[in-house]
Amino acid sequence: MSNALRFDPPLVRALAAELGTVLAGRAVHPNPIFDADLSATLLLDRGEALRFDLHPTRGWVRLVPRPPELEGRAPDARIGRVHAPDDERLLRIDLHEGNRFRGGTRALVVELHTNQWNALLVDAADRRIVSALRSREAGGRTLYPGEVYRAPEPQRRFGAPGVTEAEARAEWTAHLAPILPAERRSELLRHFAGASPINAAALLGAAAETDEHTALEAAFVRWWAMRTRPSTEPVLLESSSRVQPYPFSLDGVASRRFDSLLAAFAAAAVETAAGADERERAALMARVGRRLESVRKRLERLDEQRSTLGQADRLRRQADLLLSNVGRIQPGAAKVTVFDEEGRKLRIPVDPALKPHENAERLYDEARRRTRAEERLPELIERAQQEAARWEGALAAIEAGAPPAWLEGVLVRKEQREPKGRPARDGERKPYRAYRTSGGLEVRVGKGSKENDQLTFRHAGPEDVWMHARQVPGSHVVLRWSEEGAPPARDLEEAATLAALHSKARSSGTVAVDWTRRKHVRKPRGAPPGRVMVSHAKTLFVAPDAALEERLRVDESG
Repeated sequence: MSNALRFDPPLVRALAAELGTVLAGRAVHPNPIFDADLSATLLLDRGEALRFDLHPTRGWVRLVPRPPELEGRAPDARIGRVHAPDDERLLRIDLHEGNRFRGGTRALVVELHTNQWNALLVDAADRRIVSALRSREAGGRTLYPGEVYRAPEPQRRFGAPGVTEAEARAEWTAHLAPILPAERRSELLRHFAGASPINAAALLGAAAETDEHTALEAAFVRWWAMRTRPSTEPVLLESSSRVQPYPFSLDGVASRRFDSLLAAFAAAAVETAAGADERERAALMARVGRRLESVRKRLERLDEQRSTLGQADRLRRQADLLLSNVGRIQPGAAKVTVFDEEGRKLRIPVDPALKPHENAERLYDEARRRTRAEERLPELIERAQQEAARWEGALAAIEAGAPPAWLEGVLVRKEQREPKGRPARDGERKPYRAYRTSGGLEVRVGKGSKENDQLTFRHAGPEDVWMHARQVPGSHVVLRWSEEGAPPARDLEEAATLAALHSKARSSGTVAVDWTRRKHVRKPRGAPPGRVMVSHAKTLFVAPDAALEERLRVDESG
């Protein structure tokens, strides 16, 4: 189960409405606390605090107990309106405290756009940023204290409040009826308010697979109901990879009802943390299991060697017989027939290209090697048995929930090996730019057409994930991944965002990015640089984010 939650306009709007009901008029400290763990906390009255966990692996919004170390900070302001613009992922909490703030109002602005979560305290009088969780450049905006705050550009999709059902149905039909069912998801995300990667499949239903008018009409009914629904019914959506708080259930997606979105977020925080612990335990068991299997195979090989004890003496006797029968050996023979001391006939294989005394010397050398191996064999077997017992004990301890402390110093995560090919010489220019995802996976982005070919076919392993923006020129992107199954959703999405940024579609609101394993990418004969053929591809839809690129870039200057 992936830790990362996602936000879309329906969720942010419903969350703002619920927070407005829960928080309106409550006393609050006027300065939110921005922590290095990427959390933003508003200290409330009644011993509570509102906490936004904006780390890429969390995303939880919760009412939590007020931290004891902050009891000295009196909540001497009031919370006013909590609101979110329609079809946006922006939440604003107004804070009021008399004339202290040149007009009495500040605002905590929480930006929940894909891959660029942030929180800022903004002075409402002059719209300047007072403080920021992440001070940075983002999408052409300068988010530093003292700068005038500019919100992200609105999406301006169809279906804003005030549109009639007849107008909406006409727009729906005009956009979606003429195109292939498989392309409707992209069109829906691009043009219709409220649509998001969370709900797109449920909204379209069969309309994503068939041209039947009834399927497209049913999809419209679902979208229109979402846009006009008067209330929420909070749930926790469940899939094999994540749990996701949401303001209403979705067709075809398992879910559990909650009394509030905040309760659903609290449950998500507990369950994803537990899931992370379980994934960590399973990963640790897998690594220990691989070590144990390796030791067991070594023991099998040692046992096979033990079964051949005494071979050194036999080889020496064969060498002695060859030397004592030199005159009877025919040149070029592959086998030599001799008689031992007891008159038994023996056939000794020899190298026909060597002379008899050279074959004898070869047997003496092999006998000496066997002797040395046999002398070390008991010690090697005992050490392997002890090592196997140690790993078996570690496996049992992990299963019992108490992994031994020595594991941390022994188990170092295996670095992904560079694929076969000519190694780069010192100082040689790499054909790619390097990035690292929030989950620690390496991403490589080709620098040009020729470099794309080098990256794909010389600097990527067969199981790595390969990406490219669909049907537009752009860089090849490789997400380093050698495990079974797909990479974590967050890492995959961040790599896809880099593919979108390094393509001609970088200025689009939403970009389709195809991905597959590198082994499914091939170079047609005579194709120009960068041109490839791809099979078994899947598609992600992402929003280009220049700030993400800066955040994930690896400093290679050293």
